[in-house]
Amino acid sequence: MAHYKKLRELREHIVLLPGLKSYKDFDIAIEIGHYEQEGHPLTLKQLLLLNIASEPTVRRHLVRLISDGLVSKKTNPADHRAVYLTLTEHAHRTFKNCITELTNILKELS
Repeated sequence: MAHYKKLRELREHIVLLPGLKSYKDFDIAIEIGHYEQEGHPLTLKQLLLLNIASEPTVRRHLVRLISDGLVSKKTNPADHRAVYLTLTEHAHRTFKNCITELTNILKELS
């Protein structure tokens, strides 16, 4: 059962990542970054279809992530009606640095 205590400790560190104020922020940012890295940036509709949370909740978190400078909206050059969600360069740098920090925390917890 000690594993679950360690997992809870790790989960608490995730919210301490700069710019993230909740686990939903983390989930949204990770999905946006993952799809962007795969070469298929998400639209809002695609993000909502991932069922991270209810539509109003996702929209509320997304507005804050955009205003905090972690997520940006970019118009699709091929179809100006479509808007892609991408992580900003600041977010990419921040999350990359945090991976190192989380790796160290995992080593301490094991």
